[in-house]
Amino acid sequence: MIKIKLTRTIKGNDLTNEFNEKYESMENLKEILTEGKGDMKLESDLEDWEYFLEHPEEKYTQEMIIHDEKPSFSQTDLEILNLVKNENPSSISELSVMMGKDIGNVAKNVNKLKEKGLIGLEEGKIHNTKTPVFNYDKIEIAI
Repeated sequence: MIKIKLTRTIKGNDLTNEFNEKYESMENLKEILTEGKGDMKLESDLEDWEYFLEHPEEKYTQEMIIHDEKPSFSQTDLEILNLVKNENPSSISELSVMMGKDIGNVAKNVNKLKEKGLIGLEEGKIHNTKTPVFNYDKIEIAI
């Protein structure tokens, strides 16, 4: 089992904005928890949200651990991670143009990275597009 750690540092007000986008409101998150549909991650998000509302300028280092039986990263995967993090393409189509590669192949790699939890896909500004996102500062792989 290989452990992959994703780390980022974020200001409290940016984290509370993310919570607003994710849960729409603190009341919605509390409702989920009272209905028994929550887990420890949701409870932690609520605690962090409440704390950082009162400490918006404080920086927070967030870590996410992914366990992978057989991690494999191709040169294309690493190029995608780099471009998504540093160039912020607005769609998978734009990413494929940046890479000079077929959109179908790039989409397949993007979906693989999404399934591993390394990147996310958000609704794009143009109808039916997906925007790849990478919100971490560092990836560490422990062998």
